[in-house]
Amino acid sequence: DGGRFLARMADIRRRAPEAAFRSNFIVGYPGETEDDHDALLAFLDDAELDWCGFFAWSPEDGTFAADLDGRVEPGLVVERLAECSERQDAITARHRDDLVGREVEVLVDRSGVGRTYREAPEIDGVVHLPPDLAVGAMATVSIAASTGPDLVVAGASEE
Repeated sequence: DGGRFLARMADIRRRAPEAAFRSNFIVGYPGETEDDHDALLAFLDDAELDWCGFFAWSPEDGTFAADLDGRVEPGLVVERLAECSERQDAITARHRDDLVGREVEVLVDRSGVGRTYREAPEIDGVVHLPPDLAVGAMATVSIAASTGPDLVVAGASEE
């Protein structure tokens, strides 16, 4: 029930406004209807997740769903994936834009690249840093711009 998750997320955001949320969804599960898809889009709008991944359902031998009837046409699955991704990309970009002008703490992953607690390594956006920060260091930086899922730093101070 999406409403239950929305209520829990609202409570967490009230208690910890800095909390970041992520989820993943399988699109095109057998029997998925247009109403189901519309409900997912509405959930994305209401949930305002920071990060979200979408994957096309595919049959896996030995699983319950492998033999289900009502498979969604592959072309429709591609359309639905694109619609979900486009919707979520706009939400993620708004969240990233909200960080512009703020100071955040980053972990320097490699020369010129870091992440805050909001980004999972290798799957989310990154924070572009001055290249002189030591790899493995924590630094407090000021976000100057956002470019889609990535953030760009104006200057940084190592901690």
